[in-house]
Amino acid sequence: QVVPMKMAVRLISGVEEVGGLQGVCSHPSVWGQGYARRLVEHVHDRFRELGLRISTLTTSRNIRGYSVYRALGYVDLAPFYRGSRQVGPGRPRTEGTRIRAATTRDLPTIQRLFGTYVRGLCGWTVRHPEALPARAAWYPKFFARYRIVVRDGTAVGYLRTSPDEDLTFEEMIVPSMGDFRRAVAVMEARASGKMATTTWISCRKDRQRLRALGYDVDGPIGDTTMAVPLSRKLRARELPSLFGATTGRFAHYPSDDF
Repeated sequence: QVVPMKMAVRLISGVEEVGGLQGVCSHPSVWGQGYARRLVEHVHDRFRELGLRISTLTTSRNIRGYSVYRALGYVDLAPFYRGSRQVGPGRPRTEGTRIRAATTRDLPTIQRLFGTYVRGLCGWTVRHPEALPARAAWYPKFFARYRIVVRDGTAVGYLRTSPDEDLTFEEMIVPSMGDFRRAVAVMEARASGKMATTTWISCRKDRQRLRALGYDVDGPIGDTTMAVPLSRKLRARELPSLFGATTGRFAHYPSDDF
């Protein structure tokens, strides 16, 4: 099976609708017989009929499918990184800043904050206003990972967290660097161990912010976003630049994973 979809992304040339693949799989008994390849190629033909010139997907370099995608012409758009920092006494004060669980009423705020933060970034930065509300309606546990950053009673950012996976925070969307610093400090204070961790870091702005706070940023990790040109006028080697990866502007946050 393969689940095709369409989505808008921001390229250096502007906003463009591209194809996306998700749920690609085949039964182990037919692995190596070309079923997945032929099915993906069929979807590519459908995308071309719709006038789309790029197909994309997210995957891991550590799974069997990665070699299949490479054989189909898919290329990695940009590396993803993880960050970590040892935490302990002497953390900065965060008076006036708190972090609370997100609710349905926060969805418009999340959308607004995301739009503010990703201005100037490329990639998956054109989040449809109905995307997160749709996911929240389908998945009862959707809000379990989302938190709202509040300063003096005003929502100034949001993030995702997963303590059970030793993930202190990710997708830290806080436009102001001062608020970002305080939000990180609050999350560090909540860390169960001596290390604060974050992952799925794509754009240079996020890496710079974390390094400024003393985080070790390492990578690339196994996760990756890939793309293939569907038009003969476009070359695979041009895609990283087109998505802003060569200038550090490529962004793909886990809320938009597919």
